[in-house]
Amino acid sequence: MYMAIAVENSHHPANQSNYRVWHLELDARGSVVSIGAMTREEVVQSLFKHYKETGRSNWKAFLKDKEQSTSIELYDFISKNPNENTHFGNLPSLSEFQETLKHLQLKMEMSPIAA
Repeated sequence: MYMAIAVENSHHPANQSNYRVWHLELDARGSVVSIGAMTREEVVQSLFKHYKETGRSNWKAFLKDKEQSTSIELYDFISKNPNENTHFGNLPSLSEFQETLKHLQLKMEMSPIAA
């Protein structure tokens, strides 16, 4: 399974549909196997391949300001909301995701270790 965690948008306004999705690859237990990036087209190809093999999506996304992940489906790619940075909602930008990681690291360093 893949978990979309951040987006790298095109810098040119005419190419807003050309973006890269940064993702975690998870094994069956939910452990992170790798981190990588795919273009929008590669995400769609991955979805088609998995639908053909299993009949369901192999992608989820942690969208901005949401408490839970959401499934990414093929129909999400039919059209793009101009107010969102991907076809399936608003992902954090790379810089926003890096800031989140910094805050998590700081919180972990400050947390007392329970005995």
